Amino acid sequence: MHTEQEIIDVLEETRGLEVSPFKVGKLAEDAGLGGWKLINRMADAGNEPPGYLDGLAAALELTRAERLQLAFAYSMEQQRPPTA
Repeated sequence: MHTEQEIIDVLEETRGLEVSPFKVGKLAEDAGLGGWKLINRMADAGNEPPGYLDGLAAALELTRAERLQLAFAYSMEQQRPPTA
């Protein structure tokens, strides 16, 4: 099972986007998410979620299957206990 961040990383890489905290944070902000929240979430899945991923999915031009995969990973992350 992949985490939401692993899936986002793969999707960005397949679309030729640089996967760095700054670039991901900027992409998140442009998509209407909290850039710092997403960067913090990349560092630890126990951190606060950055917000709804619809804007990010649109910015990455995700297919329906990719959106479902991301939604599933996001749902599973929400059910995991926070890391200590």
